[in-house]
Amino acid sequence: MKALWSGFLKIGLVTIPVRLYPAVIKRAISFHLVHKTCGSRIKYLKYCPRCDKTLTDEEIARAYFLDKEHYVLVSDEELAGLKQASSDTIEVEKFIDEKEVPQVYYADAYYLFPEGQNATEAFLLFYQAMLRKGKAALARSVIRQREYPFLLRPYQGKFLASTLYFYQDIIQAEDLQVDLSSKLDPRYLELAEHLIETLSGNFNPQELEDHYAQAVMKLVEAKVRGEKYEVKAAEEKTRVINLMEALEASIKASKQAA
Repeated sequence: MKALWSGFLKIGLVTIPVRLYPAVIKRAISFHLVHKTCGSRIKYLKYCPRCDKTLTDEEIARAYFLDKEHYVLVSDEELAGLKQASSDTIEVEKFIDEKEVPQVYYADAYYLFPEGQNATEAFLLFYQAMLRKGKAALARSVIRQREYPFLLRPYQGKFLASTLYFYQDIIQAEDLQVDLSSKLDPRYLELAEHLIETLSGNFNPQELEDHYAQAVMKLVEAKVRGEKYEVKAAEEKTRVINLMEALEASIKASKQAA
């Protein structure tokens, strides 16, 4: 697999050559839009409605709109001069307890490897030290013109490097209020706990299958063979309005499935 990025991991005054690989491949099925008559793929042109012409890349600039009529042009050179972090270094800012980072901040996952034999010793040194101390590293870098906060964690002989969302990107939970002050019927709580026990099991990543994508591929394969492929619609289950009935029915259904 080709590395997405190569550069340096900087921890204090220690600099370690590293490579960054994707930890996740998003395999969602995508379609192209085509002309029904001839099958040619549709092109999207960069068109200016005021001048009634198609533009070249040289004629297009970035603009930040102040309001509907007023804007400011910003060049690539001006944006490049604003970088606060290095584009060839992932620099560790501090070490923290991983549990301090709420799950809502996690974005994309990558693997971080040492680059070359000479980097392995220093990489292994911090890998083992972080394991022993139970720490994760909060770091920052600029990759492909964008700044990213990273959380680095020892994981199966490499660092799992997760990008984090910025604070201003997160909708704070306290802004979405839900009244949870009402008292629960102990019978409901007992049934809910029983349902949780009945449906409990171990996490198996192989069970995380994309059933819709599988169905789409079966549809495509059937059409290639000139056949019809139909999926039987799932029977709509009767909705149970009463909470006690819903809990009891759920427990019964889960036992039957088991």
